[in-house]
Amino acid sequence: MNKIIALSIAAALITPAVFAEVTISGSVRTAFEYVSPDQVGVKAGSKSDGTNKTQLADQSSRIRFSGKDKLDFGGDLIWVLENRFRVGDAYDKASTDVWGSRDTYIGYKGDFGFARFGKMDNAYKNIYKGIAPTLEGELNDSSGYLGTGQVLRRLGNRDAQVIYYETPNFSGFNANASYTIGEKTAKYDASTYQIGGYWKDDIFNVGAVYSLGQDQNSDYKSSKITSVAKEGANINGLLIGGNVNYAGFGLGLTWEQVDRDDGKISRKQDSYAAAGSYKYDKLYFLLSYVKANDVDTLADSGAEQLSLGASYNLSKKSRVYATYTKLDNEKNANFTTESGYTLNNGQSLDLFSVGVRSDF
Repeated sequence: MNKIIALSIAAALITPAVFAEVTISGSVRTAFEYVSPDQVGVKAGSKSDGTNKTQLADQSSRIRFSGKDKLDFGGDLIWVLENRFRVGDAYDKASTDVWGSRDTYIGYKGDFGFARFGKMDNAYKNIYKGIAPTLEGELNDSSGYLGTGQVLRRLGNRDAQVIYYETPNFSGFNANASYTIGEKTAKYDASTYQIGGYWKDDIFNVGAVYSLGQDQNSDYKSSKITSVAKEGANINGLLIGGNVNYAGFGLGLTWEQVDRDDGKISRKQDSYAAAGSYKYDKLYFLLSYVKANDVDTLADSGAEQLSLGASYNLSKKSRVYATYTKLDNEKNANFTTESGYTLNNGQSLDLFSVGVRSDF
């Protein structure tokens, strides 16, 4: 009797999901890291104590639930619920993960494009894969150079209140725009506007994206872009890039400028990046170089990062990989990789990783 009841309950739960066209997908990613920092700025007992570390660090594992409902008047209602989980947690981040910690939204997709609302990557982040896919296709977080605390694509973020619109594809051209609802008071409206577009065919990609965070300020003495509301200030950025992919070879180039204007002084910082890749059968190789120049008015605030990696496909869904990264910070910079290791001003590191990734 207990078995019959259990089967009945299972059938009741499964049947609605089938009719609702629910899809479960995701990716399990983890790696062993060996981190070797230098001794610049080291203090006993600090997070960056200069000790070499061997650790198991997750590389952005996630599980995704999505659904599509074909509407009576045409088009589809789309919803997504994506959640973070960790296979190895060297930086103790699991406590910050909640249900719906990644892209979680609802939207409408039809002949006029795709409009969605919720928590998701903003246009500055999302569009980059169409501008320079060779650079965007990092092998793992350990060697990652994209993000608010990294050297490139510094205004790309996942925001909690996003209104997003993506056009249909017009002969290879696609445009994206997002509006992030920010903190509002009688004195300021700290919202962010982003718009960009790209064109691609079988060989070439080219595009640009612009971001304006109005009534927002970020400390120019920190390498990480952390916005706080401030009347009359703004954070804006422009990213331009291109890509070539032919006969297994890929080449991506990007220039980015971020301007932190506190309402009195505008302080710009330029970043440059190049990456080359080669794919042969089940093997894939990636070499990337990214460089940030000094912030205006702050000498020795730049950095450069060299990353080399290779992966081997075990199947259509699974691969193993190995990467090496060298990150050099100047004395007033504390950039890091996406892996999350905290660095002092002027501190540099070598980071080796060996990992596995399986998509489902």
